[in-house]
Amino acid sequence: MSTGRTQRTARKLDRKKAVELADQGMSTADIAQHQGFAPSTVFRFLQQTKPEREALDVFKKERGDVFARLAAKSLDLQERIVDTFDKAVISALKPSEKGSLIHQLGIAAAVHYDKERLERNLTTANVGIYESSSWPRRRS
Repeated sequence: MSTGRTQRTARKLDRKKAVELADQGMSTADIAQHQGFAPSTVFRFLQQTKPEREALDVFKKERGDVFARLAAKSLDLQERIVDTFDKAVISALKPSEKGSLIHQLGIAAAVHYDKERLERNLTTANVGIYESSSWPRRRS
């Protein structure tokens, strides 16, 4: 018994492309035609994803400030923790714990140093210059 309906194959909207085209200013109808979907499908998709896309745009515009605030809070917290260490606390640490603490503080300082250099358009390469005469020569 025939229902009169035609069999359709499942298709998926190329979401990334639809967003790219919308960001370029293409209309919903033009995106729909380009993708081979009904304009209502494209409109519904763009409406459903609009809050997420707007939040991402805000984050992209303000992420430098967000990361700077987080870095400042992290440095402040590290400083307050280190300031609480007295001789008794330090002497109670195992040698491996002392080493780990020093290592972690060094990493944090290096990351912040590199970040500041990048912000000033300076290199972060850790390159040492050695004179060839200071190295032991190999004998052939």
